[in-house]
Amino acid sequence: MRKILVTGASGLVGSRFVELYPHPRDLLTPGLDEFDLLHPDVYLAKNIPDVVLNFAAYTNVSEAEKQRGDKNGPCWQINVEGTKNLVSALPASTHLIHISTDMVFSGSASDPGPYSSDHQPSTNNQQLTWYGYTKAEAEKIIGDRGTIVRLIYPVRAKYAAKLDYLRKPLDLFNQGKLYPLFTDQQISITFIDEACLALQKIIDQRLSGVFHMSCPDTTTPYEIITYLLQKLGKDISGVQKSSVDPKRYTQYGGLKPSFDFLPWRQIVDKLIEQGIETV
Repeated sequence: MRKILVTGASGLVGSRFVELYPHPRDLLTPGLDEFDLLHPDVYLAKNIPDVVLNFAAYTNVSEAEKQRGDKNGPCWQINVEGTKNLVSALPASTHLIHISTDMVFSGSASDPGPYSSDHQPSTNNQQLTWYGYTKAEAEKIIGDRGTIVRLIYPVRAKYAAKLDYLRKPLDLFNQGKLYPLFTDQQISITFIDEACLALQKIIDQRLSGVFHMSCPDTTTPYEIITYLLQKLGKDISGVQKSSVDPKRYTQYGGLKPSFDFLPWRQIVDKLIEQGIETV
């Protein structure tokens, strides 16, 4: 019996991993009141895991941007100092799997995606969101000590606590409040169910290195969201189009997957089969 510590086990991705993992008795899933990423040694003094799957992070990109340059702010403290503390507290024998993001890349015209797993993250904090920069700094801390897994716009059919990249615009559409959709922004998405199965493989085979979990093809926000709406029988005639502001948003993003994942249209179809819902 292995002990697998899942930090952030109640989050969008972590909770689905817990639901799908075939050996639930192996899992340690402490809540925020039990496990503090800023002081992980307190929990780890009593629980030495064989594997750590680190989903825990500060992920509010908009709020993080208000903290730009503030290393005392929660985004830096959790994503950078928390990662540093976790690495320091773990024995060398523990397999550390650290969840990261596509936002470590600029997505600019001079350095466009989709990015392969060996592409180097940007070192210029002015090219990244503050959230993306803190995650890039966390990856430096992990280095060769652990396995890095990058996700991009993770989506699932149901999760009451938070809307994701597809369920949020679906919810806004149903309210008649959908914003204009970019037609010139290149993205890809991560089907969380597939990512969870790939994470099981990484754990079982103790794989190391950097892995990307994404659909193999890219799309635009307008294309993927209107595809979802049409598949659900919605009238998209009122959906407005817009162009991305590259000063505010990544324009040429996307990840090249390290595993065999479904194309984005099949992911949307699968979410609909699973009964996609916004609450």
